[in-house]
Amino acid sequence: MGTDFLRNKRDRHFKSWREGAPRAASDMFAQVTKVQRIVRATGDANTRLCVNQDVLLRRTPDGKVVASDGVHQVAIVHKPPRALLDKLKAQHDAACGRVSRINLTSGNLELQLED
Repeated sequence: MGTDFLRNKRDRHFKSWREGAPRAASDMFAQVTKVQRIVRATGDANTRLCVNQDVLLRRTPDGKVVASDGVHQVAIVHKPPRALLDKLKAQHDAACGRVSRINLTSGNLELQLED
């Protein structure tokens, strides 16, 4: 038997750290998956938004959550979920978002947030 035959017929050896990397325990070196949240808002009729446009979500002093594209208000979140309010409170009443979907007939937007 030659060395080629032995090399081709034996089981392949893989480094153990390569197989264990995807199943690593959560520690400071493991990558954390980001949670994506979708918030529904009503867009302003005078503004033009496009998909993947960045917006800033802010909580106003009267408790409303509004989205703006810098200076101008472009949408209002009428019933903000509790998770959004908690995130805004933790980040000094502001968070970044992105327009993920636009319904042109109703004027509703879906804003995507990443935790």
